[in-house]
Amino acid sequence: MVITRFAPSPTGYLHLGNARTAIFSYLFARHHKGKFILRIEDTDRERSTKEFEDMLIEDLKWLGLEWDEFYRQSERFEIYKEYAQKLIESGHAYPCFCTLEELEEERKKAEERGVPYRYSGKCRVLSREEVEVLKRENKPYTIRFKVPDNTMVVFEDLIKGHIAINTDDFGDFVIVRSDGTPTYNFVVVVDDALMGVTHVIRGEDHIPNTPKQILIYEALGFKVPAFVHLPVILGEDRSKLSKRHGAVSVRNYREEGYLPEALFNYLCLLGWSSPEEGREIYSKEEFIKIFRLEDINSSPAIFNKEKLKWLNGVYIREVVSLERLVDEFIPFLQKAGYEADREYVRRVLQSTRDSFETLKEGVDRLKPFFVEEVSYSEEAISVLENETSRIVLEAFLQRIEDIDLTQEKVKEIAKEIQKELKIKAKDIWHALRASLTGKLEGVGVDILCSILPKERIKKRILRALQLYS
Repeated sequence: MVITRFAPSPTGYLHLGNARTAIFSYLFARHHKGKFILRIEDTDRERSTKEFEDMLIEDLKWLGLEWDEFYRQSERFEIYKEYAQKLIESGHAYPCFCTLEELEEERKKAEERGVPYRYSGKCRVLSREEVEVLKRENKPYTIRFKVPDNTMVVFEDLIKGHIAINTDDFGDFVIVRSDGTPTYNFVVVVDDALMGVTHVIRGEDHIPNTPKQILIYEALGFKVPAFVHLPVILGEDRSKLSKRHGAVSVRNYREEGYLPEALFNYLCLLGWSSPEEGREIYSKEEFIKIFRLEDINSSPAIFNKEKLKWLNGVYIREVVSLERLVDEFIPFLQKAGYEADREYVRRVLQSTRDSFETLKEGVDRLKPFFVEEVSYSEEAISVLENETSRIVLEAFLQRIEDIDLTQEKVKEIAKEIQKELKIKAKDIWHALRASLTGKLEGVGVDILCSILPKERIKKRILRALQLYS
């Protein structure tokens, strides 16, 4: 059985790169009818918080990911302690009593010689008796893994291909800190092995960790899993994705009013080639059916926020149901301080869902539907102070008194006024738009008039006429 896992640290928001890793791990497991595990790697006591853990879980659920098993590393310390002891007993690890000052001195000497720093290994040669004496003296110590000298660790990455790293590049490394907390490279091996993980899917920044982990797998007699290192996500300027390229966390995009299906879809397309050339819209179920590791590109993926926004617009216009759109839209309305009953919101969105690409943008664009009075821009005031606008508004008021306003009826009235006054169509629409929205651009006036209560239309026009007087 294929078993994958996503193992985030609760030290910050869910980054887009990590979200993509979670999605690819999830899709691969589901494609093979396997198991997907969520494991919270919270061994960093100083930086890990329950708040970030809760947000990580919430954002993953929002994206539509479901997991079969859930673990927290902080609840598994006894297991790690047992396996650390096994490594010591087998001669693959040893206590290191070097102080921070001693290690810093070694590092400085390496810098002076112009060579990369690696631990000297001087505690390797301590006898069992010497170790016991130092322990009785309550000398703090770490536990280091004993790395074989000048050995090539070789593995076949399912994306990157053949990779070989010499152990002299890193030397003996710490697997348990002096406060007793285990380190990442150690616990990830124990957990992946005991949880039966068959494929480790993660970012390519973890490649330097892989040889260390393989050595621990082998020392503990565990089967080494397949490794899949995903290429990084870059901004359009081909530098590492950062805040200067726009929002970089899932939470940011939730707050901007992106739909989870759209973000899920877009992240799947980052570095993955669809088997159907030109097709970009897929449901989660379709992705599960067609997802293959072989279709992941080995080169970096380029994040394009405008493409994501466009895709979100497609979902708003064409993919999600109107009822679902209403459900997603109402909380954004309420957050902006607007109140409206569901049926009214439904009518607004039914006619306007093609006019915005994010829910937050939609609230701003559709503001004239939800406020009692509008505020005028300078351009709108300039139009409303025009004599022609006054005549247009007065004529419009007269004609709407005893009729039901539909989009067709509004257009019909506009043509009548244009013909009667012998003016350009834009003069009519500008006057109406300025009076009803306070701006010279936005949703169609015919749509606005067909949905707004007539009393509110009349009230806005009468207020606009006061600008002229």
